[in-house]
Amino acid sequence: MTNRTDELRASGAVARTRDVSEVGSTEPAPYIRWADDYAWVEGQVMELWDSPKGYGENVAMALTSCSDNLMGKLGTEIVTIKGSERVNVGLAAATLKGTITAADVQQAKHFHVAFMRWQEPANGNRYRVFAVLEVAPPEAQEQGIVAVKVPEVEEDALPF
Repeated sequence: MTNRTDELRASGAVARTRDVSEVGSTEPAPYIRWADDYAWVEGQVMELWDSPKGYGENVAMALTSCSDNLMGKLGTEIVTIKGSERVNVGLAAATLKGTITAADVQQAKHFHVAFMRWQEPANGNRYRVFAVLEVAPPEAQEQGIVAVKVPEVEEDALPF
């Protein structure tokens, strides 16, 4: 079964995670609440910030699209997440740390962030596996450019 993440990878999207097997608002934004099944969000990164409660780094995103039936937590309420709203994505999970940077925010990049599955280690606690892919902005996607590809580096002829 092909999912959005697989489609983006096939088109050459730049992965920020390791493979292991005008929407701004002054209103509070919900945190994505990842369930146990595959789910994804896509959008422009707006800002990186650290949680005042010690939960680590987060990214605020202006969504352009997301998977169906995605939920979020806003204060004590559970809310439905729809494309075209601002959300927060926690980056504290081991497979998310360092995937989105301040430089990405400055360049107003767009990303696809997907919860892929749970990983059961041989010993220790299970953990969530995420995929983070850099994607083209919506206007480029409308023209058929979906993924941002890594530029090919020409090999220099060595003089020795």
